[in-house]
This record gives sequence, structure tokens and C-alpha cells, in this order.
Amino acid sequence: MSGATLFVFLALLLGALLAIIGIVVWQQAQRRPTYEPRVYVIEDAVRHVEGGLLSEGKTLSRADIRRILEWEVFYLQGLAQENRKNAIESVAGGHDRSIQFVIDGIAEKHDVNHSFSDVADVLRYEADYLVIIGAVGEPVESDGGA
Repeated sequence: MSGATLFVFLALLLGALLAIIGIVVWQQAQRRPTYEPRVYVIEDAVRHVEGGLLSEGKTLSRADIRRILEWEVFYLQGLAQENRKNAIESVAGGHDRSIQFVIDGIAEKHDVNHSFSDVADVLRYEADYLVIIGAVGEPVESDGGA
């Protein structure tokens, strides 16, 4: 084989190899999502809530805030229900039933008492955190039937 033929052969081989690599990279790029998934990070939520409470002159320990948020997540996951087939009302920022569930659960399991307003404030700032990370949609109107 002459030097020119060898050079052309190696150039074609290198070109084919680069084409294959390009195709594999292109296919992998097509499989990856083009959006950032919404991620609820409990420690980020705790810091956000703590900052909001401090700006209002209210203080709850990080452990108390974390405990309240964890109980709210427990409630929203439907784990608090006897029958998970019946949907619970999920409202960012909480509602009276979820706030009372959190208060009762913490009192029973951790022997710590929080006021209704403290829990409501934590859940209000949690809702603000959910809006910031883009995890809250528009309110859904209910027709009352289904």
C-alpha cells in the first residue's frame, strides 16, 4: 500500500469513527430532558421559612420548622388517611384541617406543642418556597361534583 493510499484509508476510518461518536452524542442529547425538574429540598425549604419568619420578628428553631414541614409532607402524601382512594384537599400554604393534623401529630409523636398561627406561618412560607421553585400551578376550580 502506498503512503497516499494509507493516508486516505486512515482519514476515512477516522471520519467514520467521528461520525459514529457524533451520532451517539446526538442520540444521548435527545434522551435528556430539556427542562430542570422541580426539586423540593427540605433544607432549602427550612432556610426559606426561617428567613421569612425572622423577617417578621418570629422565631422557631430549625428543628421545629423541619418537623412541621415533614408532617405537612406526610399529610400531603396522603399517608395520614385511612383510605388513600379518597383524595385529600391539597392546598399550598395549608388549610385548617392540615394545620390541625400537623399540630396533633407533632404533639402526639414528639410531645411538642405549636400554636395554630405558628404552623400556619410555616406553611405560608413553604407555599412561597413552592412558588419560587415552580412547583405550584394555577388554582383549580372545583365543580363540586367529582
